[in-house]
Amino acid sequence: MSKLDELILKAKDLAGVAGSKTQEVVELTKLHLQVTQLKSDIDANYQKLGEIVFELNKAGTQNDELIHMCVSEIQSQLDELAALSHKIDEMKNVVKCPQCMAANPVGALYCSRCGFSLKSQAPEQQDEDEDTEDPTL
Repeated sequence: MSKLDELILKAKDLAGVAGSKTQEVVELTKLHLQVTQLKSDIDANYQKLGEIVFELNKAGTQNDELIHMCVSEIQSQLDELAALSHKIDEMKNVVKCPQCMAANPVGALYCSRCGFSLKSQAPEQQDEDEDTEDPTL
Protein backbone atom coordinates (compact mmCIF):
# COMPACT_ATOMS: atom_id res chain seq x y z
CA MET A 1 0.00 0.00 0.00
CA SER A 2 1.43 3.36 -0.97
CA LYS A 3 1.84 6.34 1.33
CA LEU A 4 -0.94 8.11 -0.54
CA ASP A 5 -3.34 5.19 0.08
CA GLU A 6 -2.43 5.18 3.78
CA LEU A 7 -2.99 8.92 3.95
CA ILE A 8 -6.40 8.58 2.29
CA LEU A 9 -7.41 5.82 4.74
CA LYS A 10 -6.33 7.92 7.71
CA ALA A 11 -8.27 10.91 6.34
CA LYS A 12 -11.38 8.73 5.98
CA ASP A 13 -10.97 7.48 9.56
CA LEU A 14 -10.64 11.03 10.84
CA ALA A 15 -13.70 12.11 8.87
CA GLY A 16 -15.65 9.23 10.42
CA VAL A 17 -14.56 10.23 13.93
CA ALA A 18 -15.46 13.87 13.26
CA GLY A 19 -18.85 12.81 11.94
CA SER A 20 -19.62 10.72 15.00
CA LYS A 21 -18.53 13.54 17.33
CA THR A 22 -20.77 15.94 15.41
CA GLN A 23 -23.69 13.54 15.77
CA GLU A 24 -23.00 13.30 19.50
CA VAL A 25 -23.01 17.10 19.84
CA VAL A 26 -26.28 17.32 17.91
CA GLU A 27 -27.87 14.68 20.16
CA LEU A 28 -26.68 16.49 23.30
CA THR A 29 -28.07 19.77 22.00
CA LYS A 30 -31.45 18.15 21.32
CA LEU A 31 -31.51 16.69 24.83
CA HIS A 32 -30.63 20.07 26.35
CA LEU A 33 -33.47 21.70 24.41
CA GLN A 34 -35.87 19.02 25.65
CA VAL A 35 -34.71 19.63 29.22
CA THR A 36 -35.23 23.39 28.85
CA GLN A 37 -38.75 22.93 27.45
CA LEU A 38 -39.63 20.39 30.12
CA LYS A 39 -38.44 22.70 32.90
CA SER A 40 -40.60 25.45 31.46
CA ASP A 41 -43.60 23.11 31.38
CA ILE A 42 -42.96 22.02 34.97
CA ASP A 43 -42.80 25.65 36.12
CA ALA A 44 -46.09 26.38 34.33
CA ASN A 45 -47.72 23.36 35.99
CA TYR A 46 -46.46 24.44 39.43
CA GLN A 47 -48.00 27.85 38.82
CA LYS A 48 -51.26 26.27 37.64
CA LEU A 49 -51.35 24.07 40.76
CA GLY A 50 -50.79 27.09 42.97
CA GLU A 51 -53.61 28.99 41.28
CA ILE A 52 -55.96 26.02 41.66
CA VAL A 53 -55.16 25.65 45.36
CA PHE A 54 -55.57 29.40 45.87
CA GLU A 55 -58.95 29.52 44.09
CA LEU A 56 -60.23 26.45 45.92
CA ASN A 57 -59.12 27.86 49.26
CA LYS A 58 -60.63 31.24 48.44
CA ALA A 59 -63.96 29.59 47.58
CA GLY A 60 -63.79 27.44 50.72
CA THR A 61 -64.02 24.20 48.74
CA GLN A 62 -61.84 21.18 48.17
CA ASN A 63 -61.14 19.17 45.05
CA ASP A 64 -58.58 16.54 45.96
CA GLU A 65 -59.01 14.76 42.63
CA LEU A 66 -58.03 17.87 40.65
CA ILE A 67 -55.04 18.52 42.90
CA HIS A 68 -53.98 14.89 42.64
CA MET A 69 -54.16 15.07 38.82
CA CYS A 70 -51.92 18.16 38.80
CA VAL A 71 -49.44 16.58 41.22
CA SER A 72 -49.34 13.39 39.13
CA GLU A 73 -48.66 15.39 35.96
CA ILE A 74 -45.83 17.29 37.63
CA GLN A 75 -44.36 14.07 39.04
CA SER A 76 -44.37 12.40 35.62
CA GLN A 77 -42.61 15.46 34.17
CA LEU A 78 -40.03 15.37 36.96
CA ASP A 79 -39.42 11.67 36.25
CA GLU A 80 -38.97 12.45 32.55
CA LEU A 81 -36.57 15.27 33.44
CA ALA A 82 -34.53 12.91 35.61
CA ALA A 83 -34.35 10.38 32.76
CA LEU A 84 -33.19 13.05 30.29
CA SER A 85 -30.59 14.32 32.76
CA HIS A 86 -29.32 10.77 33.29
CA LYS A 87 -29.04 10.26 29.53
CA ILE A 88 -27.06 13.51 29.21
CA ASP A 89 -24.75 12.43 32.04
CA GLU A 90 -24.16 9.07 30.32
CA MET A 91 -23.31 10.78 27.04
CA LYS A 92 -20.91 13.14 28.83
CA ASN A 93 -19.39 10.22 30.76
CA VAL A 94 -20.14 11.73 34.16
CA VAL A 95 -21.95 10.61 37.28
CA LYS A 96 -23.76 12.99 39.64
CA CYS A 97 -22.96 12.96 43.34
CA PRO A 98 -26.16 12.08 45.21
CA GLN A 99 -25.08 14.37 48.06
CA CYS A 100 -24.27 17.66 46.25
CA MET A 101 -25.22 16.87 42.61
CA ALA A 102 -21.73 17.76 41.32
CA ALA A 103 -20.64 16.10 38.07
CA ASN A 104 -17.76 13.65 38.50
CA PRO A 105 -15.99 11.43 35.97
CA VAL A 106 -17.40 7.93 35.63
CA GLY A 107 -15.38 5.61 37.86
CA ALA A 108 -14.52 8.29 40.44
CA LEU A 109 -14.57 6.87 43.96
CA TYR A 110 -15.25 10.15 45.77
CA CYS A 111 -16.97 13.40 44.82
CA SER A 112 -14.52 16.12 43.82
CA ARG A 113 -16.71 18.77 45.51
CA CYS A 114 -17.89 17.27 48.80
CA GLY A 115 -15.89 14.04 49.17
CA PHE A 116 -18.99 11.82 49.33
CA SER A 117 -18.31 8.18 48.43
CA LEU A 118 -19.38 7.40 44.87
CA LYS A 119 -18.56 3.69 45.12
CA SER A 120 -22.24 2.81 44.80
CA GLN A 121 -22.36 4.89 41.59
CA ALA A 122 -19.44 3.07 39.93
CA PRO A 123 -20.44 1.38 36.64
CA GLU A 124 -18.25 -1.66 37.37
CA GLN A 125 -20.30 -2.38 40.48
CA GLN A 126 -23.57 -1.88 38.59
CA ASP A 127 -22.43 -4.35 35.92
CA GLU A 128 -21.55 -6.92 38.61
CA ASP A 129 -24.93 -6.40 40.27
CA GLU A 130 -26.73 -6.96 36.96
CA ASP A 131 -24.74 -10.15 36.35
CA THR A 132 -25.57 -11.58 39.77
CA GLU A 133 -29.27 -10.69 39.62
CA ASP A 134 -30.06 -12.82 36.57
CA PRO A 135 -28.09 -16.08 36.39
CA THR A 136 -29.54 -16.88 32.93
CA LEU A 137 -27.39 -14.19 31.25
